[in-house]
Amino acid sequence: MLGLAALGPALGPGLGCGAASVPPGAPDIVILTLESLRTDHVGAYGGRSPGRPEVPITPEIDAFATRATVYEDAHSVTSWTLASHASLFTGLYPAGHRTDGPRDRLADSLPTLAEVLAQRGYQTAGVVSGPYLRRTHNLSQGFEHWDDSSASITNKLAHDDVTNPRMQEGLQRFLEQERDPERPFLLFGYFWDPHHDFLPPPPYDRMFVGEGASPIDLRGFDTNAAIHPGMPPEQLAYVLSQYAGEIRWTDLHVGRLFRLLQELSLWDNSVIVVTSDHGEEFFDHGEKGHKNNLYAETTRVPLIVKYPGQVEGRREARPVSLVDLLPTLLALTGGSADFPVHGRSLLAEPDPERALLYELRALRYYREPDGAVEARGDRWYAVRGGDWKLVWRGAEGEVPGSGKGSQLFQVAADPDERADLAAREPQQAAALRRRLVTELEHARRDAERYPRGGPAELSAEEIEQLRELGYLGP
Repeated sequence: MLGLAALGPALGPGLGCGAASVPPGAPDIVILTLESLRTDHVGAYGGRSPGRPEVPITPEIDAFATRATVYEDAHSVTSWTLASHASLFTGLYPAGHRTDGPRDRLADSLPTLAEVLAQRGYQTAGVVSGPYLRRTHNLSQGFEHWDDSSASITNKLAHDDVTNPRMQEGLQRFLEQERDPERPFLLFGYFWDPHHDFLPPPPYDRMFVGEGASPIDLRGFDTNAAIHPGMPPEQLAYVLSQYAGEIRWTDLHVGRLFRLLQELSLWDNSVIVVTSDHGEEFFDHGEKGHKNNLYAETTRVPLIVKYPGQVEGRREARPVSLVDLLPTLLALTGGSADFPVHGRSLLAEPDPERALLYELRALRYYREPDGAVEARGDRWYAVRGGDWKLVWRGAEGEVPGSGKGSQLFQVAADPDERADLAAREPQQAAALRRRLVTELEHARRDAERYPRGGPAELSAEEIEQLRELGYLGP
């Protein structure tokens, strides 16, 4: 583990939430999340395109990783955008911030990374795309500048929206025109384009199409009946080629931002984080997209961090979570949290007893014979302890860990989480069920300190957009 002295300028004593100044030489911070990015499509994690393995999908991110720290076993707390980003900004699991439904709003009372840094003298800015990062859900809390114009309400082909160029313009505008050179800054950027529908612009729509792929119409991906578990392999190969094309198109814009930071002499003393809010499933466990379950394909995420002054690449194998970013970034700026945080600084020594928690409220929609639509919710919870992961699924209101809804995976031998060992290892499964209950109780106790955020005030047009995106049913 690198000591603080090896990561950049000397850092001052621990400062809590209320401190009003930053130590001299405090680093600038850039956080980039790329929507729906699987680790097996990132070259730095050994990822390649199944159809064109010789063509890199993420050349810019891969080059960045050679001079940064790659966390090889990083995880989101869930498999969808709003809850994941709420955890990133608060350092809390979903049970702690209680922003886990499609119409939820982050509570004003919850301290956020941006609020803490703003109180300590940082200029805070966000440039975002995608519906759940709009101001209505309050993830903008604590940001002095919040540009969500790229996430504007769109027509019924919302998944067809192309936002990368507007994202790049917004990030560049902040760095060149709106940035206060007298203050360190936090800049957050959220790239929506890798989200389905997978419709990359030329030449990325052909870049990863292998010889045997058979093109199909990918519009309406979430409800498109042609995209199903039994679809012909050559058609699924085409789906994956377009997903890779969207990622390569986004990687291009990430690289442009990297070069701008270097041109403005902002690179060396910056903390730069590249990650994703969740992964994406292509029938690995029988589903497509995300927000369906908590298996590896949608919860494992890339996490690559360039620390201040870092010029050589490093790799970390310990399991880490996106809730770890808040305490890490506060430590790098000379402070710490004086409020509940479920994450653990990446600068601290690994804790072999630590558990990672995952949560998901998965809503499914059913049309009744009379035409009415009924929403039925499943609750998914998972816990990772050491080399084992327990995944539990139950009905809304059922006690987590109860019943027979548990699956157990030994992740080192089975990283794709296919072989359920719960029946063969009942004692291990029982121990993790108890750990799951303990971690949830702890997270819920912390939540009692803060009122719920309540529902986001969505217009009829915004509600319709979420419905068209597949988040609110038919």
